[in-house]
Amino acid sequence: MMSLQAESSLSGTRWLSQPSFSQPALKLEKDERWSDFPEVLRLLRFDGPVRHLDDDSLFRRRRLKAGQAALRTGLPFDGLYVVRLGAMKTSMVDADGAEHVIAFPMKGDLLGSDGICQGKYMSEVVALTDCDLIRIPTELLFAQERSCNDLERVAYWAISREIVQEQSAYAMTSLPKTEVRVAHFLWIQSRRFAAMGYSPSQFILPMTRRDIGNYLNVTLESVSRAFSALRRAGIIGVERREIRIHSHEALRTFGT
Repeated sequence: MMSLQAESSLSGTRWLSQPSFSQPALKLEKDERWSDFPEVLRLLRFDGPVRHLDDDSLFRRRRLKAGQAALRTGLPFDGLYVVRLGAMKTSMVDADGAEHVIAFPMKGDLLGSDGICQGKYMSEVVALTDCDLIRIPTELLFAQERSCNDLERVAYWAISREIVQEQSAYAMTSLPKTEVRVAHFLWIQSRRFAAMGYSPSQFILPMTRRDIGNYLNVTLESVSRAFSALRRAGIIGVERREIRIHSHEALRTFGT
């Protein structure tokens, strides 16, 4: 986030999404609704080289309450979004109206890359908790007069990471036993919480067991039985949505 400086320094800042000019400059500098390029890099956990780390661009944030939609199927593509805070659910609806959960984005994940191809978003993203998003606008990413820049490279890198995560999720649904799928799912969640700087051994799942079952292509009842089986094996402890992992190695290798 941009540090407080003299009011005159704001004149050199490049705004990527125009703020209201009725607001005084100093108020904008104090406003927490903007993020800078270094914060985007930190959130995405990008560790490659950048040429312009001191880029003074500011990116508009968007705050959502639990239950609100961040993206909706068919809406025009207006940019990519980085999750700054909170947890979300990405899903698609088939011709029969059935929902299919395809991802659970959390802090540091990228949203909206499915909108690049046809110029409209192909999935729906709903906040599971209160969320804070950072928008990387279309005009900055794909302007014809711009050559490849740092932000573009970081976006491509993040999109590639999302593809790898989706491939891993697809492989998870092919595992033969529900208990193994759930164990693998919890192992991945543990790693994700660790990457965000939280405890990998004790955390609260933001999604419901029904959503987990939808994601893993199993029934709600099967997910509940799998949780019970892992608890009886002494691998995890469960209290509603709170998970305590007693043995990371046993969870990682469960069913192998």
